[in-house]
Amino acid sequence: MPHSATITMKLSVLYLGGLSGALLSGGAAASSGKPRNFGRIDRVAMSPPSASTHHILGNESHHPVACRGGACSDSSPALFAKIFASAAVETGCLYGLVNYAAKANTLDYSKAVTRTVQVALLLAVIFGSAAFGAIIDNGLSAASKQALDPNTIPGNADWYANLKKPSWNPPGWLFPIMWLIVSKPTQFMAVYKLVTQSYEKDLTIPLAVYCSHLSLGDAWNKVFFGLECTGRGAAVISTFWSVLLLSVYLFYGVDQYAGLLLAPTFLWVTVAAALNWSIYLSNKDDGCDG
Repeated sequence: MPHSATITMKLSVLYLGGLSGALLSGGAAASSGKPRNFGRIDRVAMSPPSASTHHILGNESHHPVACRGGACSDSSPALFAKIFASAAVETGCLYGLVNYAAKANTLDYSKAVTRTVQVALLLAVIFGSAAFGAIIDNGLSAASKQALDPNTIPGNADWYANLKKPSWNPPGWLFPIMWLIVSKPTQFMAVYKLVTQSYEKDLTIPLAVYCSHLSLGDAWNKVFFGLECTGRGAAVISTFWSVLLLSVYLFYGVDQYAGLLLAPTFLWVTVAAALNWSIYLSNKDDGCDG
């Protein structure tokens, strides 16, 4: 994979459930060569691969690198407890905002004000869940004395570039296109359709499950890219994938068109899950089984 494509893929996947601003920061980091913090895992100090990075595709060789970040020394139960505790709190916060957007239809607002409030809230949730996750992580970490890891997790900047990847590994340029142009806008359209046209129905479970999928997407970013745990990342993204599938089903039950609008995200997460599992299975014999 070309050096620029590696950086693009790393940064764009971090955007899953995160801020579009994270990619802008990523671009600045790539051009400056300085470590930057990205979106959901802003407490993780990460830098783009150096110019000396050796890739593993084609006939290029690669140097062995540390396969795990600082928190992969945790036991699986401890790590999962930390990750899912954060995801649960984040889900509650996101659901509160989305639920208010649905309830705004019944409040004494003009239609223009109602739609403005709904659009603003949904954009904040769908495009900015990373910001909520970062605040929650930092707050819980302070309250429980690093229950969610230290603010800086030691890792190897060349880690992702040096992992063995399958021959069908998507090109780096495809990731930002899928997340920013396809996935996020279609998610917005799906949720907006529900909260503006189906608000008289009980949307509690569909919206709660949808917010859970956003939080689990953020959790996967943290485990896979932040903590550099491929095996545990595979477990998290499998949960993420399952919850997203349930979200598609529930949305479809309320409004068929809204359910279909979530299909592109589901298909792309399927690709990401398959890629994560392939990376884990291909690298676990080299000690990259975190």
